Amino acid sequence: MISIIIVTMGDDETLRACIKSIREQVRCPYEIVLINNVPEKIRMDKENGLLIIENQRNMGFARAVNKGIDASSGDLILLLNADTKIQTDIVSKMGSFMRAHARAGICGIQLVFDDGSPQNSIDIIPNLLTETLNKSLLKIIFKKQYPSKRSGFTRPVEVPMVIGACMMIKRQVIEAIGALDEGFFFYLEETDLCKRARDHGFEVWHLPGLEITHYQGLSAKKTDLKRKIAFQTSMYTFFMRHKGVFPTICLYLLTLLKLLIEAASDLVLSFVPENRLRLKRSAYLLVWHLTGMPPGWGLEKTSPGYHKKKRCKYTWFLPRDKSIPEGVCDPNSFMQGINSEILNASRTTLVKTAIWNNTGIYIKRYNFKGAKDSIKNLFRKSRAKKAFEAAIMLDGMGIKTAPIVFACEKRVLGLLMDSFIVTEDLQAQNLVQYHEDHPFNDQEVKTLGTYIRRLHERGILHTDLKGENLLMDKDRNIYLIDLDRLGRKSSVNIRTRIKNLSYLNASFYSTVPYRQRQLFFHEYIKGNTCLEKNRESLLTGISAYTKKRLRARYE
Repeated sequence: MISIIIVTMGDDETLRACIKSIREQVRCPYEIVLINNVPEKIRMDKENGLLIIENQRNMGFARAVNKGIDASSGDLILLLNADTKIQTDIVSKMGSFMRAHARAGICGIQLVFDDGSPQNSIDIIPNLLTETLNKSLLKIIFKKQYPSKRSGFTRPVEVPMVIGACMMIKRQVIEAIGALDEGFFFYLEETDLCKRARDHGFEVWHLPGLEITHYQGLSAKKTDLKRKIAFQTSMYTFFMRHKGVFPTICLYLLTLLKLLIEAASDLVLSFVPENRLRLKRSAYLLVWHLTGMPPGWGLEKTSPGYHKKKRCKYTWFLPRDKSIPEGVCDPNSFMQGINSEILNASRTTLVKTAIWNNTGIYIKRYNFKGAKDSIKNLFRKSRAKKAFEAAIMLDGMGIKTAPIVFACEKRVLGLLMDSFIVTEDLQAQNLVQYHEDHPFNDQEVKTLGTYIRRLHERGILHTDLKGENLLMDKDRNIYLIDLDRLGRKSSVNIRTRIKNLSYLNASFYSTVPYRQRQLFFHEYIKGNTCLEKNRESLLTGISAYTKKRLRARYE
């Protein structure tokens, strides 16, 4: 069976026409997995093998596709844009080609406009030359080195990469190198996947004899500036993944120089209307670079969505769909007044569990640690607010954590006096308890390896990544807790990965067999060119830091 995965930004006529063309044309066994990246649900007939996954937010392309891959069951996976239309049964023919060529891992076909004219369906792997010089000119002068639609291919041909608007992937490729890298929010996901596949011995093919109509750019103009930021962000991510730090710095400096020249020339020629738009684009990108490339300028929303209120001398932080619970004014009285059980009492925190309004909850109070800590808190967020914002961020990215009831803090003249966070209970155990009750099987170890890999791909870093801060339920869903120690970076470097993974390794050093810990490591690094190159240094570093963790915490 072929699993057709479509990521969409809601329901519209273009999407319905795409699905209708699949149902009318495709004759081989297939399923359609539709991932909706907006809050409004899709109302569509779910017959004929249609599965709809509602993300309720824009999670980006790679993360949405990976959810579709996880939910699909075909041995071949077809990534298909919602703005395409199948005119003939190209899906069956693509599947036949892939099954007839054992080493083929990925293939794409010829994309055409509505009038039948060809679009760029293949591309080159980016390098410093292509990103600083005119790429179109390179494709004209060096046709063999830089294949494009001008190459005039008439037979199937191996290429560096194919455009992801219609791209078929063997499931064995995903199993060998991992799914799409979730560090890419939008753009270059397929470029990264094709390069990783080729690096691991799979072939990437372009099939020019098969065509599909692609209504390219229908919504691009609405978010043109944001898309350019998203593309540039992805390009830096790609260079960090495959080229390293120094080439990425060179790319940044060369891009900055290029933008300065473009902005200056566009300013001189700004009396021409077309150049005013170019000036706006180049100036926007230039300012973004000069201000340190802050997140939030592109397509991905980074600001946590919540609201806050003042009540009873406390500032309350609440998810958008929630309000301060009735009858709760003083969180200290609330914590003492309900029938609760103490789970943890230390110098820094007090944690209780209780049944409240027929719902299990956890109440966590962050304790006052002295004058020095109070002075520090004048210039930083309270731990309760940090944990709250981290939970909102994770929810926005589709990463599971305990649902928030509320968080609050009390300050007097800026001095932090009290802070609390209340979350709903989860029917899950922390990984240490889970493993004690029934030792991990290999699939659970691989699931954990994939989960941590995806966290680090997205730049999410929990600085206390011990087994007690990860939960697993009976369906192998994993949850992060203790979120005041969580942050997000543009990228997680090798040294940081080593330190982070050593916490988890120390948690299970004496209980999980060496073979399974190696299986976790293999699942974590597989297909990541940078990590595979640094395999030995990673292992050596994790081992050394694990010994330090064991001495400091467990002995």
